[in-house]
Amino acid sequence: MILSIILGLLAMSACLALQASTLTFAVRYFAWAAKRRPAGYTARGDFFQLSTMMVCLMVGTLIQILIWALLYRSIGAFQDFETAAYFSAVTFTTLGYGDVLLEGRFRFLAPFQGASGVMMFALSSAALLAAVQHAVTRRVESKRAVGSISPTEEP
Repeated sequence: MILSIILGLLAMSACLALQASTLTFAVRYFAWAAKRRPAGYTARGDFFQLSTMMVCLMVGTLIQILIWALLYRSIGAFQDFETAAYFSAVTFTTLGYGDVLLEGRFRFLAPFQGASGVMMFALSSAALLAAVQHAVTRRVESKRAVGSISPTEEP
């Protein structure tokens, strides 16, 4: 069990480092794209920026799932990489179908991966929410600047 805890914490740390890097890249992209946009609001521009940010975060999530799958495969928990990746995806997203299970001394890794997935999805959700809030604020300020909305009117 101690080995499972150590491996779980190491994998969680690797995922956190990757998530921090992915979030940094996504936020920097969003700020860069916002500066490059011409004055004025366009729904298409906001949609494109938010979609790009979401895809970036999902790629980071997929890589994290694959990190766990590599761990499972390297310790011999599964016969093939496809099963390891499937189990990893189901566990990381906390779906937990139960059709594929870890057995033996490494079964304690799954709760670590589930906890890691919950935390990483929370970080991604927070970043997307912040980006949406920024886009809405920019839209309201744009409308106020051209006089199409009063300071007390809702967007």
